[in-house]
Amino acid sequence: MRTVITGGAGFIGSHLVERFLAEGHEVIVVDNLITGSLSNLEHLRSHSDFSFIRHDISHPLEIDGPIDNVLHFASPASPVDYLKFPIQTLKVGSLGTHNTLGLAKLKDARFLLASTSEVYGDPEMHPQREEYWGNVNPVGVRGCFSADTEILTGDGWKLFSELTPADEVLTLGPFGLMQYHRPTEIIQQRYIGDLIRFSNSKVDLLVTPNHKMYVRPSGEDAFRLIEAYQGITWQKAEMLKSGKWQGEERAAFHLPLVANAKSPQQASIPMDVWLEFFGYFLSEGSTYGQVRQQVVKGKRYQSIAYTVLISQSRKQPEKRAKIRECLRRLGYKFHEENAQFRILSKQLYSYLRQFGKAREKFVPRELLQLTPRQLRILFDALMLGDGSADGRKFYSSSRAMLGAVQEILLKLGMAGTVQCKDHKRGTYAVFVVTDQKKDFLTPLFPRRQVEWYDGCVWCVNVPNHVVYVRRQGKALWCGNCYDESKRFGEAITMAYHREHGVNTHLVRIFNTYGPKMRLDDGRVLPNFVGQALRGEPLSVYGDGSQTRSFCFVSDLVEGIYRLLWTDFHEPVNLGNPDEVTILEFAKEIIALTGTKSSIAYKPLPADDPKVRKPDISRAQKLLNNWTPQVNRHDGLARTVEYFKRRVQAT
Repeated sequence: MRTVITGGAGFIGSHLVERFLAEGHEVIVVDNLITGSLSNLEHLRSHSDFSFIRHDISHPLEIDGPIDNVLHFASPASPVDYLKFPIQTLKVGSLGTHNTLGLAKLKDARFLLASTSEVYGDPEMHPQREEYWGNVNPVGVRGCFSADTEILTGDGWKLFSELTPADEVLTLGPFGLMQYHRPTEIIQQRYIGDLIRFSNSKVDLLVTPNHKMYVRPSGEDAFRLIEAYQGITWQKAEMLKSGKWQGEERAAFHLPLVANAKSPQQASIPMDVWLEFFGYFLSEGSTYGQVRQQVVKGKRYQSIAYTVLISQSRKQPEKRAKIRECLRRLGYKFHEENAQFRILSKQLYSYLRQFGKAREKFVPRELLQLTPRQLRILFDALMLGDGSADGRKFYSSSRAMLGAVQEILLKLGMAGTVQCKDHKRGTYAVFVVTDQKKDFLTPLFPRRQVEWYDGCVWCVNVPNHVVYVRRQGKALWCGNCYDESKRFGEAITMAYHREHGVNTHLVRIFNTYGPKMRLDDGRVLPNFVGQALRGEPLSVYGDGSQTRSFCFVSDLVEGIYRLLWTDFHEPVNLGNPDEVTILEFAKEIIALTGTKSSIAYKPLPADDPKVRKPDISRAQKLLNNWTPQVNRHDGLARTVEYFKRRVQAT
C-alpha cells in the first residue's frame, strides 16, 4: 500500500512514518520543513519504501501512481510556531486540507485529518466528548480590525501593521487588572467585503462581522465577548473604556551627570518632585543655549548659558506659586522673572533639550509604568500648563504627548478621546472622560452600520483576549480572535465525505508528548523540561489548579493507525484521560530532572482552559478496546532522557 503523510518530518508525523513503514507500506512524506526537521527522518533515508517531497501543501500537489491513504498532519502546532508563521498556519489548515482532500478524492484513497482538542475551547463539559460543540467561536476570518486601527503597547500606540513579536500589548486581565503580554500571534489577512462599523462620539471601530466586541449586554452584570454580527440590542449594550492599573512605585529619578558643569549637579531627585517639575516643563517649558561673549583683561572669551525656562504669567499667581514651590524642592537655583522661571544648569539642559520642541514632546516610557498615585502627580502638572480651565481638555500639537496623556488617563481609571481642535495650527485636544457620570466610562454602543472594505484586516492573539485599541482617537477595550483553522478543516473534511463520498476520518488529538519534540516547542511539557534543565523556576500560571491530560506518542500512533481502517467518519478523541493539575505536573518534572528549580507563579490568562481531559469511550468502542498503555511516569522519564541527550549534543 502507498501512504502519503503530510507533515511527516514533524513530531507526530515522523512517528507515524515509522509505524506505516513497519507495517509494510510505501510511505511518501510531504513537508516544507518550516517547523519539521529532516533529522527526525534521517534514519529512514536508506529505506527502500521511503521517499520525501519538499513541498508546501497549501499549493496543489500531483503524485504519480495509485495512493491508498492520505494522512494530513501538516501544521505548525505550538504557540511559538503560530507566532512565527501565522499566515502559513491558516493556509495549511484551510488550503492544505482542501488540497489533500482533493488528492484523496482523485486517487480514491482513505483520508485522515489531524484535528485538535483546541476545538473544544474552554470547555463547559468535562471530560470532553465528541458530541460537544465546544466553547469557541466557529465563524469567519481571523483578522478583525481595519488597517487604520491602533493598539496600545509597552512602547505606546502602534498601528497593527507596526507590531512585532517583541512588542508587549496591554491587555485586560482577571478582575479588570491591566497586564502586558507579548502576542502569541500577529494576524494579517486580505479582506474584500462588508465590515461592521460602530461610530459615535465615544467609539469609531471598523471590524469584521465575526470580531469579538467586549460588551455588557443590557440586563447583564458582566462584560463578555460577543461577535459583532450577533443580533443583540447594541444601543442598550455598554462598552468599556477604563481599567485598573497597579504599576511600580519609584522613590527617585536618576538624572544623568554631565562633564564640565559649573553649577551643582544632582544624581538623584525624589520621583514625586521630578514628576511635578517634568509635567510643568512638558507643558510650559523650553531649553536654549545662549552664547555669551566676555572680555577679560583684553582677551575675548565665549561661553554658553545652558538655560531651562518654565513659562507662567504673573496673572496666574496660584499657578506660579505651585511652580515656585516645586522648583524650590527640586534643588536647583532659579530666577523668577515677569513671565517665566529661569534655571541655569547644564545638567538639566542636557537632559531636557530632547523634549523642548512643541511638536516633539513626549513622556518617557519608564514614567508611564509608575503607579496611579505617581501618574496623578505628572498628570496634574501637565494640566496646569496645557489643560483647560475646567480640567476637561488637554491641548498639544505633539501626537506622542496626546497618546501619552490618553494612556495616563487609562491608568488613572479614566479615559480620553483625541480630537483635532485647529487643523491649520495642528492643535489637538484630549477630552478627559471621568466617572462623574455612571455611563462616561461605560457608554452605550451606537447602532451598527455596514461599510464596504477592500484591504487588509489585522488582529493579534494574546492570553487575555481583550486589548486596548483606538481608531480616530477614540479608545476602548475590545476582543481579539481565536484559532479556527482546525474547525474549518473538520468542516471541509465532512463536506468532502458527504458531497463526494471520500472515505474520511477525523482524529482530535489531545496533549501528546514523547521523543522528537522540540525543546523550544513552546508547549507546557518542553517549557517545563527546558526550564528545569537550565535550573530556572518553572512558570505556573494562576495557582496551577487547571488540569491537562498527556498521552505518550506511541499510544496516539496506535490509535491513529487503527482509526484509519474503520468506516467511521465522525470525530474521534485520542488522548490519555489520566488527568493531572499543572502544579502537580511541574513538580513531577522537577523530580524527574533532578533539578533544584522552584515554582514561579504568574497571572492566569483569561480564557485559559481550566480543564482538558478526553472522553475516549468512542475510541475504545471503535478501535478494538484501544487504550493508552504508557503511564505518565514512564513516558515522562523517556521524554526527559531524550531532552537531556539533545541538550548534551548541543
